Amino acid sequence: MQFKYRWWGKGDLDASIGIFFDGFSKILSATGIMLLVFGMPADIVLGKIVPGVGLAIFAGNLWYFYEAWALARQERRQDVTAQPFGIGASQLTGWLYLIMGPVYWQTGDAELAFQVGLAASLIGGMIEVLGGFIGRWIVKVVPHSALMGNMASSALVWLSFVGIAMVFDKPVYALLPFCMVIIDYLGKADRRFQKLPTGVIAVVLGAVIAWSCGYLTWDNFTASFQDLGFYPPTFCGGDILQGIRGIVPFLPVIIPLQINNFLSTLQGIEAAKAVGDSYPERRSMVMDGCSTMLGSLFGNPFPTTVYFGHPGWKELGARAGFSLVNAGAYLLICMTGLTGVLMALIPTEAVMVLLVFVGFSVTAATFQELDKKYVNVVLLSLVPILFQYIQTQISSSVQAAGTTVDALTAAQFAEYSVPIDGINWLGNGAFLSSLLLAGLLAYVVDKKYFRAAAFAGALAFSSFIGMIHAPTVALFPPPGGRALRRGLPGGGSLAAAKGRLFRQGEGEDGPPAPLGQE
Repeated sequence: MQFKYRWWGKGDLDASIGIFFDGFSKILSATGIMLLVFGMPADIVLGKIVPGVGLAIFAGNLWYFYEAWALARQERRQDVTAQPFGIGASQLTGWLYLIMGPVYWQTGDAELAFQVGLAASLIGGMIEVLGGFIGRWIVKVVPHSALMGNMASSALVWLSFVGIAMVFDKPVYALLPFCMVIIDYLGKADRRFQKLPTGVIAVVLGAVIAWSCGYLTWDNFTASFQDLGFYPPTFCGGDILQGIRGIVPFLPVIIPLQINNFLSTLQGIEAAKAVGDSYPERRSMVMDGCSTMLGSLFGNPFPTTVYFGHPGWKELGARAGFSLVNAGAYLLICMTGLTGVLMALIPTEAVMVLLVFVGFSVTAATFQELDKKYVNVVLLSLVPILFQYIQTQISSSVQAAGTTVDALTAAQFAEYSVPIDGINWLGNGAFLSSLLLAGLLAYVVDKKYFRAAAFAGALAFSSFIGMIHAPTVALFPPPGGRALRRGLPGGGSLAAAKGRLFRQGEGEDGPPAPLGQE
């Protein structure tokens, strides 16, 4: 008798709403940051990046729908739940604040920032594919506490810290939603209306306040409809070739972030297996990387991943229908210009409260899962990433004042008790140094001293080739903490910085030189 999988279950509507709102809130936040904070032009953000995002998530959700359908047919059972899929919050903020933002702020070239982001995403997708073959080995070599600590620290700083700053920048309409999410989600309050998701209520309330107080206006809302149209994904192979020439300084960001990314996919697969849905591990991880690479080729600079939460949606009775709903919803919104309409309808800061919660929840879950003896491992992993955030804020503040970090002396910073050299040394390559330092300490805690020595050697080697503590990847990178500005070398004007970052390489100037190898 032929088996027919009924892919729509009683929990698929709830899963469709919850996963879409959670995922698309990140897209709205990223779009707002690129347009309003970075000042990138709308034709790049809405015309290229957003359609690429839609294509990547559409393709990935179709794949995970197929995996659920194939597993259901193979095991002849109806209660198979698909893996939730989208763009990871830590990868999104890492790409925004540590790759695309620095390039744009230093060069003033939005297209260049877009190109470098695409190239970074393509390489990140390759690392995800590689993770399908080496993921298990990394889990064996790198202590679990170090991996979890690195992920928790990144989430706390680049989701919660950044989000809270944005919330308090517009407290009139963002503070109340923030308090609602904190009290309910983090405080686990006694919810009187469990059928109403607090996140949705909080964002709607923030939008109502913003409209009532005049922060959002009818003129801007109606103007946003001018951008409605058909925005098909654009093949960006040429952009990637341009961006790849300046990718080397960002490898210390890309590699650890993507290791965490494919390990998150691995953890998602393990969570699904624990509740009865055993998906092919390597195939799922490889396809995760393929969706990231596909997205980068068509304009999406942000890596994709499997979300946590499969067991919860399975408990609600979801099957695979939510994957199709999310695939269609992303494609419709991202390719029609509706993202701009939603941004004019809902304030970015109100949506950021959800990312604040994600950062806190990831960190809290890490402390709850790990043995108490590893608390210091997590705290140590936080230090480099926190200094990277401080470095970013100092650089932005100085540039906002009309100068650069390199134009000031260390003595000038010291007059105001700012140890700029130390901050820059710790801030560069922070994701990698965070992971290696945490791994070293974890093995010391476990009294596995030879393995701790191996991690110390890895730290020394990374410093030797400029993967940490230096602005560029190169043998014997020169000391110069003050020149380590947002991971980009040199000083002077924006035009000079752009020239250093990307030589056009035409005529007598010779071939283009990668950053730091002139």
